Amino acid sequence: MNNIQNIFQIVLLMFLSTILFGCQSVPRIHSIVDKAAQFDGYATYGFHPTLLPKKDEYDSLSYRYIKSAIHNEMLNKGYKYALEPELWVNFNVYVKDKIKINSAPSASFYYNYRQGYDVWGDYPIFEERVTQYIEGTLNIDLIDNKTNRLLWEGIAVGRVSENTYDNLEAKINEAVALIFIHLPN
Repeated sequence: MNNIQNIFQIVLLMFLSTILFGCQSVPRIHSIVDKAAQFDGYATYGFHPTLLPKKDEYDSLSYRYIKSAIHNEMLNKGYKYALEPELWVNFNVYVKDKIKINSAPSASFYYNYRQGYDVWGDYPIFEERVTQYIEGTLNIDLIDNKTNRLLWEGIAVGRVSENTYDNLEAKINEAVALIFIHLPN
């Protein structure tokens, strides 16, 4: 009997863990690296000039958060900020509406009142579930300043929710940190 209780508790704990971790929205991370790049040959970085606001533009909060997070991660990797850097850092943010359609088999029964017919089953019916959501993508590029050659690209793709906007700086810091895990040393 005690063994059954232990098994039940383990199964319950696994079920609750799955629900808890399944509800967290962690972005999917991708990384593309130039195999010929020698990252240990670079010591300085700076933000690409296209990221600087023009005369009639302003530096938005989200861009400042991204720059700050990148700055922290580059420092953690041993790079120093410079006005004439060896590496340019560029980034892009894309947000778009998405629709996901899942089709799943559903149990069905058909009942006919005509004489001689009964309840019929085993008709394959597929239920379609439509989910609308917003997907955000953050690309971070490291570019050789002398050759203008892309050396590394880190990409985070994830769902954007109200919670994302409520905790924007923290979510950006988390995504950028996850991306930089994949930067070669």
